[in-house]
Amino acid sequence: MAAFKNRPDDLRRVFFDPKLSSKMGAVKKYCHEKKLPYKKIEVEELNRVAASVHHEGVVMVMKPTKQLSAHSLIRRKWGEKSIVAVLDRVSNSHNLGAILRTCAYFGVEGLLISEGDGQATMSSSTARMAEGALETTPLYRASDLPSALRDIQEQGVFVLGTDVSAKHSLYEIKLPLPCAVVFGNEGEGLSDRVKKRCNQLVRIPAYASVESLNVGVSAGIVLSELRRRTGYIEKKK
Repeated sequence: MAAFKNRPDDLRRVFFDPKLSSKMGAVKKYCHEKKLPYKKIEVEELNRVAASVHHEGVVMVMKPTKQLSAHSLIRRKWGEKSIVAVLDRVSNSHNLGAILRTCAYFGVEGLLISEGDGQATMSSSTARMAEGALETTPLYRASDLPSALRDIQEQGVFVLGTDVSAKHSLYEIKLPLPCAVVFGNEGEGLSDRVKKRCNQLVRIPAYASVESLNVGVSAGIVLSELRRRTGYIEKKK
């Protein structure tokens, strides 16, 4: 429903469980006014339409969101406490969706991903995992991620890389802002070229024998710490 709330003009078609009909009043009214098709269908058919059982009874066919280039991120106005997240070849679409959701939760101003080299891209499963975060967190793409990071640095942005073998812990260093924090591939971590573009590499300290964390979990820990250091005031619900 977040897509409809933020981009009603991009709506093309709606399918929903008959049991939710009473809650779909605004959507049905909009579809009627715009002459857009909507249909009540049983759960089994919804599963086929969504190609998944994870749809919560509503499937909306939307016009794809506009893809943003790294250039538009680089040339944006960076605030004193701006934070963006960067992914270097994160290959799992569920991880991409989970990180998008984490970015939205902590008010991160954008997510920059590499192109090619196994990097996950937007898909229906990614959108489901993000749970509406794509509607509030801009997604940028870089054809050459190391070059994009260099250009970001030239805007006065500190580039922080996460690496399980880094000398320094996340909690023992000073973190200048604005900041772009980079998370690497699930198995290989950051590429050598990306590491060389980072101003600082940090690790999340381990307290047991488990070797590493899932990249989505790592993103949550690091972004939470960055937000804490900005003196972030929690948004009241």
